[in-house]
Amino acid sequence: MPRHKEEFPDQSVQELQQQLAQLEADKKALEAALREQRAAELTDFANGIKEQITERGYSVDEVFSLLTKGRRKSTSTGRSQGRRYVDPDNPDNTYSRGPLPAWMKERMLAAGYDPEDKAHRDEFKTSHLEVVA
Repeated sequence: MPRHKEEFPDQSVQELQQQLAQLEADKKALEAALREQRAAELTDFANGIKEQITERGYSVDEVFSLLTKGRRKSTSTGRSQGRRYVDPDNPDNTYSRGPLPAWMKERMLAAGYDPEDKAHRDEFKTSHLEVVA
């Protein structure tokens, strides 16, 4: 027989369930208080650091950029990052990623490509544009 029964000898199942429910409610309240206290302490800590930064004549952005330098993780999925395409007829027209510029859409349509089709976009880039690093 487990020892636990001896610790609560004259309590019914309902009483034990009520105590357990109260303990769970207390636990949730303590966890919420802990989260609030940690957030308040973190805010105070950050404000203290900000004060030290400005007292020494630096900006928060300067310090932040030093702290995060080199910490970005590569999101590369096998594609070359930083690839840029240039229109050989007009070097001012460039494209790297994102929405297609109007000049590129016009050139694609004139060459018989559909700008909405990824395969057409890829084919156009390799056959009609120059790649620069």
